[in-house]
Amino acid sequence: MTAFSVPGEGPDGAEARYAELAGIAGAEVAPPTDRVRSVRFAHGAEEWTATVGQALSGQLAARTDRRPGRRGPASAPGRRVADTATVQAIFDTGEAYVVVTNGPPVGEVDDSTWDNPFSIRRPTVRHVDRFDG
Repeated sequence: MTAFSVPGEGPDGAEARYAELAGIAGAEVAPPTDRVRSVRFAHGAEEWTATVGQALSGQLAARTDRRPGRRGPASAPGRRVADTATVQAIFDTGEAYVVVTNGPPVGEVDDSTWDNPFSIRRPTVRHVDRFDG
């Protein structure tokens, strides 16, 4: 488990910044025991991870083709995918997880392929980690 933090903020400013990011996400400020640190989720043929303080990253799922006349599947290895945006906070809204990055209007990163904030529907979520309460 990891202690709660907000990128670029010390312990004294983290709570205020978290509340500000909650407003941008349209989410409630979660109590310390419910704050999300990381979410792994499927997005098309890719599996992505959003972790507070880290750039979004993922992997294209390995492809398996069954070819005629072959006994077993032929597999292609997965490949890494990455984005320039760094996760600032993740909020659990009950219906989805909302990720706020350092893209506009929060920060200066303007070449991210993700909207900011963006939602992750619950059926696509593979794993969730929370901060220490």
